[in-house]
Amino acid sequence: MASGNRRVQQFFGRGEHDFKQLNLFKRGIKGRISTEAKRIQCVEDLQKFIDQRANLIRITDPNATRVTDPKADLAKLFDALVEGVVDGERSPKRQFRTVVAERLRGAFLGEKLREAVSVDVPFLKKPVEFPFGFQNGRFNLIQPVSFIFDDPDDAVRKAWSDAAEGEALYGHSHERLGDLKLIVVGEFRSKSDEARDPVNRLLASSNVRMVPEDGLDGLVQEIMATSKIIKV
Repeated sequence: MASGNRRVQQFFGRGEHDFKQLNLFKRGIKGRISTEAKRIQCVEDLQKFIDQRANLIRITDPNATRVTDPKADLAKLFDALVEGVVDGERSPKRQFRTVVAERLRGAFLGEKLREAVSVDVPFLKKPVEFPFGFQNGRFNLIQPVSFIFDDPDDAVRKAWSDAAEGEALYGHSHERLGDLKLIVVGEFRSKSDEARDPVNRLLASSNVRMVPEDGLDGLVQEIMATSKIIKV
């Protein structure tokens, strides 16, 4: 299910919409789908699920279509119809990661910047890979994160997971990298985005540094000036 409401804006314009109420409906539908997924075994079951919610929110009736690779075709259809992404475009999350990667690689930081850093996060059962990292006292793990949501509360909720991850990393000493710190490079709608300050405060309270996209040049300068050559 889409996290944003771009489809609504495409159909009804960018006027005043009650996105909080809409997002509540979406979360409710998502929860019911998760609960009743095993009961939906055929088209008739899906249609019954839709009919039972006709007075709450309109769900398009299911239609048959020919596919060659069901998972890939479904993902492609979702991007085109719901997220508004056409062939050749990247998803918003992937696009921002690419922007950050191009800015850092384009600075020619050489051995002062390490790519694809894999770290075991204490409360997770598998390693987490961070696209970039640099050493200047602590080993700083750089993670691009998009906080673009229609509801600022959703941006703060997204930040909670990054805060928990950052807190765990900060208290964990890696056997090769040493003490760790998470740096979140955050994407917001604008400098005046009302989610920006609460997200920053939440992350800072968990020993996570937040660098907004417009602060990337400053981060590059910091890496140039303070980062040690990485030999691990």
